[in-house]
Amino acid sequence: PHAAGRSPPRASSPTAAAMARATSTMLLAAVAASSLLGGACGGLAAPVPIVGGPKVQAAFQKWLGVWRSKYVAANGTVPELPDASVPAAMRGKAPKVILSGGGAAGGVVTEGMGYALLVEGFQASNGDALALDNGLSLARSWLGMVKGPGQTLVGGGDGTLASATQVGTYPYGVSAIESQQLGLAGSGVATWKYPVSLCEGGCKGSAADADADAIMGMIYLCAALEYPADFVDVVLRAVITFASSDLGFPDLYRVLPDGSKMFVPKGGSDWGGELPTQGKYKSSQHSWCYSPGYFAPAQYRMMRAFAVNNWKPSFDAYLPPNAAGLQTTLDELTQAFDGAVTAGYNILYYSSCVSGAASNWVGVKAECADKTALSCEGVP
Repeated sequence: PHAAGRSPPRASSPTAAAMARATSTMLLAAVAASSLLGGACGGLAAPVPIVGGPKVQAAFQKWLGVWRSKYVAANGTVPELPDASVPAAMRGKAPKVILSGGGAAGGVVTEGMGYALLVEGFQASNGDALALDNGLSLARSWLGMVKGPGQTLVGGGDGTLASATQVGTYPYGVSAIESQQLGLAGSGVATWKYPVSLCEGGCKGSAADADADAIMGMIYLCAALEYPADFVDVVLRAVITFASSDLGFPDLYRVLPDGSKMFVPKGGSDWGGELPTQGKYKSSQHSWCYSPGYFAPAQYRMMRAFAVNNWKPSFDAYLPPNAAGLQTTLDELTQAFDGAVTAGYNILYYSSCVSGAASNWVGVKAECADKTALSCEGVP
């Protein structure tokens, strides 16, 4: 779904990836039931990753062993960062990746990396030392994928620094944020596929489903580490970029009659959702395209909670300005996550069959009278 000019089938990840999606659903259900972010520091109670009897536990452990066997050393497949530019917990950790194959995949795709970070983050927060080690190695690779193959921070942009870090430059939104406090590497959402040479003209843009999983996993890694300041800074910047690049914060929304702002997840940083069909920010492909399978309310709520519970005044500088050039606020950031949850459930309801099954892809057209506009009144 992330390669220009292709119809949007879901990219196939490793052999175990289908199991990962099903397993991550169970994990999220368990987490939602057993843990919440709370307290002044954003404390996280240790979740029970898998709920069930001995046979369920044994099956999960067997699956986990198969899944982990797919990890390999990065060995240059993704950009690698020096110790000095990563959080202290990642220093000395060898970067790891999970290779994907089939369909639009091949190489290292963020979907597979997102699954891996999600699983290892949950396990790490439950006291699994190997999961913490794996998760830190994977997170280090993720930051390398955000950085990009050259000297320019690329995030989910089109290869230029401005396209990644300036909200008003195509594609709309901020997909990477440079550290202003701790001298760390840029953090955010990553180009969807590495090596980038595997795509004709170079792989560009992010994938919203993968980004949500990866950041959720990093939140749980942060909890397992008891919220060190440098790690919080990295994750917080990733949360903001997800809201901006993948949800459209602060200006890509539709206003309901009651004044509520609805944010619709894009397919990635440069296409789908409510991106306009014309003008500076037009969708690179498949206008008005939305996948109910990308809808991740648990991730959105967790990102929102992480931001609220770990926010410091100095983080205000990381927020992108709105179209009028005015500074946005934490409250507006949380409204974007709230709007994405509300819109997502409404779209899921209307895109579901009588049987309960939902379409892989649906249309969310709510076009503005000005076909170049980012926001207007409308119902996705």
